[in-house]
Amino acid sequence: MSKIYFPGAVGLSIPFGGLDESVKRGLMINTALEVRPTAGNALFYRFNYDAITNHYKEVYNNSPTNVNNGKLSSAIFSLGMGYRKKVGIIKLFGLLQPGIAINSYDKVTDRAGSITIDQVTRRHFSMKLSGGAEYYLAEHFALTFEPSYFYLSPRNSYKLLNPQSVNFSIGFTTTLF
Repeated sequence: MSKIYFPGAVGLSIPFGGLDESVKRGLMINTALEVRPTAGNALFYRFNYDAITNHYKEVYNNSPTNVNNGKLSSAIFSLGMGYRKKVGIIKLFGLLQPGIAINSYDKVTDRAGSITIDQVTRRHFSMKLSGGAEYYLAEHFALTFEPSYFYLSPRNSYKLLNPQSVNFSIGFTTTLF
C-alpha cells in the first residue's frame, strides 16, 4: 500500500480564453489516486477529479446557457502519467493527463407562461498539464504546491464559457498505511 498515494488540494482557478471578463476566478478542489510503482526518481500514474466552481455575469448568443448571471460548475476527470525527481529537500514533478470535463449550467425556459429552470450539462475532451513541488514532513506525507493548466476542447457550435484556465493549489499527499 505504500505505493498508492492520495493527493488532495484546494486552490484558485483563473479562466481565460472565453468571454473577456465575464467568468470570474473560482474555487478548485482536487482529489486524486496516484500509483508510484518504484520509489525515487521515477514515472508515476495519477487519476484526478477536479471540481471547479466559477461565477459569470454575461453570456453570448451561442452559449449553452441563457442565464445572464449564474454559476458554472465543472467536474474534470483525468488520467495520466508523470515523472517525479528529488531536488534537495523537495521533490519536483510534471504530469500530463487527458480526460473528460463536464460543465453544468442553469437554463431558463418559458413554456406558455410556465418558467422552468433546468440543469444543462456538456461534456468536453480536456487536457491537464501540471507541475509541482512536494515537501515531505514524514516518509509518506508531504505538503504540495501544484500549478496546472486546463484546456477544454470545443464541441458543436456553441462557445465554452471556460475553454482554458490556470490553477494554483496547495494541499497534501499521503498513503493510507
